[in-house]
Amino acid sequence: MAYNKKDAQAKIQASGDAMVSHKYDEAWTIAGSLNSYLKTNKDSMTGADFEIINRVIKEFYAVNNQLKTVDKRAFAMGKKTQAIQL
Repeated sequence: MAYNKKDAQAKIQASGDAMVSHKYDEAWTIAGSLNSYLKTNKDSMTGADFEIINRVIKEFYAVNNQLKTVDKRAFAMGKKTQAIQL
């Protein structure tokens, strides 16, 4: 698939929509698709487009790592709380 600015914009928009809707699994799938799209088409897109898409992907993965950390902490807190005996 050749680079198409409208396709890239649609993927970015879908990623944003999924994040706003708290559909993180869907956003993960879209980010993976966008990352693959970026790698496949990096030679045929402008430097500005590449930088924007690359930044969106990096920011998504950074936020995703934060979400994983919070999820692990919440799980640990829940396990600790389950063990409390009054």
